[in-house]
Amino acid sequence: MNNPPTMNNQSRIKNIFIAFGGNLGDVESNFRSARSDIDQLDDTSVISSSLLYRTPPIGPAGQPDYCNAVIVIESTLEPLELLDALQDIETRHHRIRAEHWGPRTLDLDIIAMNSMSITTDRLTIPHAQMQHRQFVLQPLCDIDTNWQHPLLNRTAIQLLQTLLDTGETALPKGIVW
Repeated sequence: MNNPPTMNNQSRIKNIFIAFGGNLGDVESNFRSARSDIDQLDDTSVISSSLLYRTPPIGPAGQPDYCNAVIVIESTLEPLELLDALQDIETRHHRIRAEHWGPRTLDLDIIAMNSMSITTDRLTIPHAQMQHRQFVLQPLCDIDTNWQHPLLNRTAIQLLQTLLDTGETALPKGIVW
């Protein structure tokens, strides 16, 4: 059963953006299941979901296209606690970490958490490469074009426009998942 953040811990609630990626198996089903799993975490509620985008892979050649999306949650979970929970969800969806940027059933990345800036050996928030990844920025803009990158002092739409201005091709229209 979902345990949304309560009034008692209101001051600890964080708005967190999570990127979804995958290119093996029934990706849309995996995304829906993972979104539900995240919504079931203690003191956590899924607030909104982007559209789902099909994108070319980054990394080893010969992989199928990826599906990508972003959700925003409210949660009182601490960053590493959430990371552990997301990695557990990936494992339950048969994620195998065989090669860097290789094919996968499900990839869940914490993109941003309020205006926090965190760097540990396991986690960097905001995500270190998000400003270079249209497959993150476009879905993020579906949810909040005015989200402000805490280190770059630029909004999500400004970051996306910079990519498009440098020659990136706009992603095809996304679909609801």
